[in-house]
Amino acid sequence: MVLFWQNVQQTVTLLIILSILVVAHEWGHFIVARLCGIRVDDFSIGFGKRLFRIAKRGDTEYNVRMLPLGGFVKIAGMEPDEAPLIAAKDKIRGKDNADPDAHEIPLVAENVGEASAYTAPDGFYSKPIWQRALVIAAGPFMSFVLGYVVFCLMGVTTGVPTGNTLNRVAMAAPGGEGQRIGLRIGDTIQAINGQPISSGEEMVDMIHGSAGKPITLTVQRGGETFTRVATPKPVLDEHNKPVLSVDVVQPGALATLGLALHDVLAQINGVDVLSGEQAQTLLRQNAGKIADISVARGGDEVHLKGPIPQAVVQTPPTLNPHQIGLLNIIPVREIRRVGLAASVQYGNKTVGDTFRGLAYLIHHRELHKAAGGIIFMYQATGLAVKSGLPDVVSMLASLSISLAVFNLLPIPILDGGHLLTFFIEWVRRGKRLTDQQQQWFLMTGLGIIGILFVLIMSNDIIRTVTHQLPQ
Repeated sequence: MVLFWQNVQQTVTLLIILSILVVAHEWGHFIVARLCGIRVDDFSIGFGKRLFRIAKRGDTEYNVRMLPLGGFVKIAGMEPDEAPLIAAKDKIRGKDNADPDAHEIPLVAENVGEASAYTAPDGFYSKPIWQRALVIAAGPFMSFVLGYVVFCLMGVTTGVPTGNTLNRVAMAAPGGEGQRIGLRIGDTIQAINGQPISSGEEMVDMIHGSAGKPITLTVQRGGETFTRVATPKPVLDEHNKPVLSVDVVQPGALATLGLALHDVLAQINGVDVLSGEQAQTLLRQNAGKIADISVARGGDEVHLKGPIPQAVVQTPPTLNPHQIGLLNIIPVREIRRVGLAASVQYGNKTVGDTFRGLAYLIHHRELHKAAGGIIFMYQATGLAVKSGLPDVVSMLASLSISLAVFNLLPIPILDGGHLLTFFIEWVRRGKRLTDQQQQWFLMTGLGIIGILFVLIMSNDIIRTVTHQLPQ
C-alpha cells in the first residue's frame, strides 16, 4: 500500500511539473501573439476532449481538457486548411451551447468554403517575418525565464543547499559501492566502525580516509537500523595511480586568508596540489605574494585570493594527504533560506552551471548518454519527491531550461525549425516555401524526432534493465 501511494504521488508530481512547463511555454507564444494582433482561438490546459471552459475573452477560449499532459495554444493561420473551421466557429458563436468540440462545427465548415489557409489580417502568416519570429521565440524564452526565476527565488522560498552536509544519503550513484551494498536515498549513516557520525563532513572524511579498507556502516532507514560492510574504492588517475586528497587539519597562518578546517587543497596559483609536501613548498615559495588558492569546501569550489602571509613559513598549515576512498554516494546538503540577493546569486550560479554542464556534454560527445525520456523523468521525480520540495522545485527549473534549449534546435516541428523556415523566407526576400517543400520539411522533422524518440527511450530502457539508476 505504501508503494502504491508513493507511485501515485510520483505520478501526480510529474504531471503537475509537465503541465507547468508546457503551459508556461505556450503562454509565451500566446501573449506575444496577442500583442502582435494575431488571433488566438484556443488556450487549453491538457489535451483531448474539453472538460470545461474557464473563460472566454474575445476570440480566445480558455479550456481544461481531459488528458493532463501539458497544454497547447491554437494560433489562427498556422494550419494550412483551417479557414473553413474558423468561419464555422464564428458562425455558431452566438449559440449558448457553442462548444469548440461540438459536432456541428465540422458540419457547418462543409458549407462555408473549401479547405484553405486563413488569410485574414489577424492571421499568423498575414504578419511580417519579425512578428512571427517573436511569437515562436517567445515559447522557449518563457521556458528559460520560468527556470531562471524559479532558481532565483528558491533561496527565499524553499531554501537552497548550503556548504554544510548531513550524514544522510542524497543519492547512491549507479554502479558504485554504495549502491552495491543497498544504500538508498534518505538513509542516515549513524556510525562508521562503531564511531558515531553526526555530520556529513565526518561521514565523508571517514569514507575518504578508508580507501581499500572494509568499513562497517550503521544505517537507519525509517524505523529500521541495520549494518552494511563496504570497501571504499580508491580513486585512480588516467595513469592508474592513486589520487591524493590533501585535507586541512589546521589552517595555521593561512587562516587569515580564509583557509578553514576540512578544506581540501586543489590548486595553488593554477598548479594542481598532488601531495602535502608539494603544497607546503608552493606556499613557502609564494609567501608574501598575491596568490589564488582553490579549495574544495562542502561540495563547492572556493577561491581564496590575496597575499600569503610571511608567517606561513613558521606556521604552515597542518595537512593530511591520503588516498581518496569513495562509496559513490552523495550526502544531503543542508537546506537554508537566504536573503533575496543571495538567492538571486544562487540562481545565476545554478543557471551558469547548467549551461557549462551542457557545453561539457556536447564538447565530449556525451550528450546522448545523459539524455532521458519520460521513464527517466518519472524515476527522477521519484528521487526528488523522496528528497523533498527543494529538489522537486529544482527539477522543475532544470527541466524548464532544458525545454527551452531543446525547442530551439533547428529541427522541423520544433520552434527552432519554425525559426529556420522564417530565416529561409527572409533570405529569399519574403518568398515562402511551397506547400510541397513545407510538406517535405515537416516529414524530415517527424523523422528526426522519431529517431530521437527511439534513442532516448532506448537509453531509458537500458538504464532500467541494467539498474543504472540512482537509488
